[in-house]
Amino acid sequence: MVEPFGGATLSRVILHNGSVRTGDARLPLARALAIAGDRIGGGVDVREGDGSQVSSERVDLDGRCVVPGFTDAHVHFLEWSLSLARLDLSRTRSRDEVLSAAGSAAPGANGWLIGAGWRAAHWPAGDPEPHREALDAACGDRPVLLWAHDHHTAWLSSAALALLPVGDAPVVERDAAGAPTGVVRETAAWEAAAALPAPRESEIDEAVARGLRTAHGRGVTGIHDFQREHGLAAWQRLHADRRLSLRVWASLPAERLDEIIALGLRSGLGDEWLRIGPVKAFADGTLGSRTASMLEPFADSGRGQALLNADELRDLAGRSADAGLELAVHAIGDAANRAVLDALEATRERWAPRRLRPRIEHAQLLDPDDLGRFAALGVTASMQPSHAPSDRAGAESAWGARCAGAYALGSLAAGGAALCFGSDAPIEPLDPLAGVQAAATRDWPASEALPVERALDGFWSGAAHARQAERRLGRLLPGYAADLVVLERDPVTCPPGEIAAIGVVATMVGGRWVHGRPPW
Repeated sequence: MVEPFGGATLSRVILHNGSVRTGDARLPLARALAIAGDRIGGGVDVREGDGSQVSSERVDLDGRCVVPGFTDAHVHFLEWSLSLARLDLSRTRSRDEVLSAAGSAAPGANGWLIGAGWRAAHWPAGDPEPHREALDAACGDRPVLLWAHDHHTAWLSSAALALLPVGDAPVVERDAAGAPTGVVRETAAWEAAAALPAPRESEIDEAVARGLRTAHGRGVTGIHDFQREHGLAAWQRLHADRRLSLRVWASLPAERLDEIIALGLRSGLGDEWLRIGPVKAFADGTLGSRTASMLEPFADSGRGQALLNADELRDLAGRSADAGLELAVHAIGDAANRAVLDALEATRERWAPRRLRPRIEHAQLLDPDDLGRFAALGVTASMQPSHAPSDRAGAESAWGARCAGAYALGSLAAGGAALCFGSDAPIEPLDPLAGVQAAATRDWPASEALPVERALDGFWSGAAHARQAERRLGRLLPGYAADLVVLERDPVTCPPGEIAAIGVVATMVGGRWVHGRPPW
C-alpha cells in the first residue's frame, strides 16, 4: 500500500545548531536554515528569532549537517524497485556461485525466477561460459532469466528460451552445434525481457512504494528516470492520488519518436513533481558485454556494436530538436561518443536556439580529441561515478592504456563541461553518497578525481541544470524548493573515504519530511 504524501505543510521550520551546505559557491556554509512552506525562506537570526509573526518549529540539529536533496540523474526506478525483492547476484564470484544461488532461490508469483548482477569478468580463469544447460541442471524446468551486471546481457534457461522471442540475430549466442547457449545480448535481451509476464499494477505500485522509502532513506529527493516499461504510468497513478513524494524527470523511448511527435509532447510538460524529460536512445552497447562501439578493437574482442549509424543519429537529433524534445543518448565506447557528438554538432543550429540541453549518458570512454567538445557544444555529460571503481578490472583488461580516457570526470570538469551524476540503478546501488565518494577518491588515475564539493554538485545543481531547473532546485537558497537532507556528518570535512558511510538522518521534499521526521 502506498501511503499518501499528505499532511499539512508546516508554515515555517527553522533548522539551527548545525552546519548548512547551501550548494552555492558564493555562500557555501550557513549557520541555520529557514523553510517557509515548500520553499527555502530568507535569513534567520537564531539568537533573536526569525523576526516574523508566523509560528515556527525550531529543530535543533545538534551539530548535524544539512545539504541540498540529492537527485539521481540516471536511474531505472521501477526496475531497481523490483530488483529489491529479486535474486541479487552482485556478490557472486564464480559460475558455480551463480548456479547455486539460482538453484536455491524461490521463483516469483508468476513462476519465473529473475535475478541480476553476475559478472563473468569476476569469475576465475577457466570457469565455463554461461550456458542454458547449466541453468537447467541447477533450476530444473523453471523459466529463469538472469541479467548480467550491465543489464545488456541475459542468461536464460531452456524453459525461458522456449517462452521468449529469441531469434537469429548476432546478439544471440550459439554453440558449436548452432544451438542457442541461452546467452542473449542487447536488443535480443531487451525484447526477451519485454515479453516477460508483466507485473500487475498492484505489484508495480508496491514495488515503487518500497523504492520510494529506500530512496528517501538515502537522501534522494529527485530522479531522472530512464525506465522503459510501465514507469511513467506508475508515476502518473501515484501523482493522481497525491502520493508522489519524489521529483521525477521522466524519459521517453526514442523508438517511439514518431508517436511522441504526433502527440505534440515536449520536454518540460508537467508540474513540479512529474515532468516529461528527454527522448532516450542507445548509440551502442556496454563494456561488460563487449558491445560498446570502439574506434579500435577491445584488447580481447572486436569493435563492439553501433546501434545507430551516423545518419540515424543526425536524424534523431534534428527531429527531436524540431519538436522541442531534449535528447539523451547512451554512449559507452569512444566511437559511440564521437558519433553522438558529431550528430549534435551537425544539428546544433536546430537545438541550440531552442535552448535545449542534450546529454550523453555514461560517456565512459572518450578519445582525448573529444574531451573538449562537451563544453564547446554545450552537451551535458551524464555520468555515474560508481561505475569507475566497479568497472575497473574489466575496463583495464578491455581497454588497456585507453583507460586514461575512461570515466574522465576530472578532465571534463576542468574543461568546463556540464556534469550531472547518477547511479544507473539497478546497475549500481542507488546511493548518492557512495557516488560522491567514488568521484572524490578516484585513483586510476588520481587526476580524474573531483574535489568533494564538485562531486556533490553533480547530484545537486548539476542534475538540476540538466533538466533546466537550476533556478529552483539543487541549492538551499531563498525561493528554491525545500528539498534537503540532514546528515550525521559534513561530507566536505570528513575524510573522503568515509563519505559513503555517512548516515542519512532525515530527508525533506517540498517542505515535508519523507524520512526521519524530527525529533531525532
